[in-house]
Amino acid sequence: MKKEAGKPSLFLSVTVLAVIAVVLTAGIIAGVPTIPLLVVNIFLVLIISMLFGYPYRELEEGMMSGVKRAMDCVIILLFVGVLIGAWIKCGTVPMIIYYGLSFITPRMLLPLTFVMCSLLSLCIGTSLGTAGTMGVACVSIGVSMGIPIPIVAGAAISGSVLGDKLSPLSDSTILASSASDINIYYHVRSMMYTTIPAVIISLVIFYFLGAQYAQVAMDPSVIESVRVQLAGLYHFNILLLIPVVLIVILSIRKVPAILAILISGFAGLALAVLVQKAALTEVLAVVFNGVKVNSGMELVDTMLSKGGISSMMNTICTAVLALALGGILSEAGFLHTLVERITGSVRSDRAAILVTLVCGILTVMLVTNFYVSAVLMGTMFRELYDRRGIHRSVLSRTIEEANTIILPLVPWNTGCIYYMGLFGFTTLSFAPYVVFAYANIAVSIICALAGIFIFKAVPGNSAEADWSVRGRAQEPFSPELEEILPEPLAE
Repeated sequence: MKKEAGKPSLFLSVTVLAVIAVVLTAGIIAGVPTIPLLVVNIFLVLIISMLFGYPYRELEEGMMSGVKRAMDCVIILLFVGVLIGAWIKCGTVPMIIYYGLSFITPRMLLPLTFVMCSLLSLCIGTSLGTAGTMGVACVSIGVSMGIPIPIVAGAAISGSVLGDKLSPLSDSTILASSASDINIYYHVRSMMYTTIPAVIISLVIFYFLGAQYAQVAMDPSVIESVRVQLAGLYHFNILLLIPVVLIVILSIRKVPAILAILISGFAGLALAVLVQKAALTEVLAVVFNGVKVNSGMELVDTMLSKGGISSMMNTICTAVLALALGGILSEAGFLHTLVERITGSVRSDRAAILVTLVCGILTVMLVTNFYVSAVLMGTMFRELYDRRGIHRSVLSRTIEEANTIILPLVPWNTGCIYYMGLFGFTTLSFAPYVVFAYANIAVSIICALAGIFIFKAVPGNSAEADWSVRGRAQEPFSPELEEILPEPLAE
């Protein structure tokens, strides 16, 4: 099955990926956590590869190479846990929730649910955490107004996924940029071009969906009870926006992500002492343990009991193992064989984007895990994008659009299962209302077909991008490059 020069056959490559998909899918359906499933997959891929003649030492080197690529991702995720805890402890996140809830009316519930979940998810970088806090609060308010739960849940999930996709604090954002080996700020900037139109479309749709409930009677008790609890736990003032302002300014000025996160996080810890009058020892404990709230109201406790380095350990372990698995697949050549076959007929930048999008959606549906899918896609398609001179931020953006926003719609994915349990669904009744997912994919496809926002790498400095809407014209391949390209690409 193994070809010359250590190049595996297509059959072997497909078999290995099929094994990975079956183990992950069957395990997740059976309720097995992702981490042990990844360990099982690493073991199986190692055994299969060795049986087909691959030396263990080479496979181990590939695995270690994959893990080394995760180091930046791991450090950022550790400090993101600190940042989330600091923002909650100082009152920044509670203040956003407090004032956001005061604007809700029956007509505006759906667009405001989308906006507030987006803002909170941008701040804390987690879609599941946002849906479990602000999302639950908004759905509870919707129930009191007589608005169907699936519609409000769809708006909440849309906003949660939007923030998770776009936030530089999100594990998906960090991993997608890491898997594509691109600066995280370039990754976020590239996503803005397709995300902002999708946000506008989503807001319009949610406004018209909510307009039909404009005349329903509103029970303000749910909103007021949450706001009273928050006001009793925190002192709110404008100073609490400092951590948010800092992270925005530092991001715009392209300050390294780790430094920006630490500056904003420690600003939050300082405000916890100065504004909330918390003891210094209590504040420092948040760095590892996060925030634990016991207000007597379960919804508020769930909203605010988050953050800390300890909260990120599961995410970090999953990311490291996924990258290790991707390293083995890359070293053995399984991915290269598949990419050659898949991309052999790609003759335009438009086709490169569309193929990445389709392959990403199919991959995440097969392996049912974002971390594995993002790593596989990044490893598989980096070479194609480099060959065509497309900046890697376009690859990382497409990975997000093919993975992050699709997960809530895959019924055997843990994220979708989480949402169904969270909002009490037994079917995917909320799926038609996850408007942002459909809008973002549609915008991505339209932009690819129109040939816009396909940013080119600057000649001589591939790390930099030409941010022109249509970019520069594709330069012909050099004779040297044509010799090593698959025949259709060389043509």
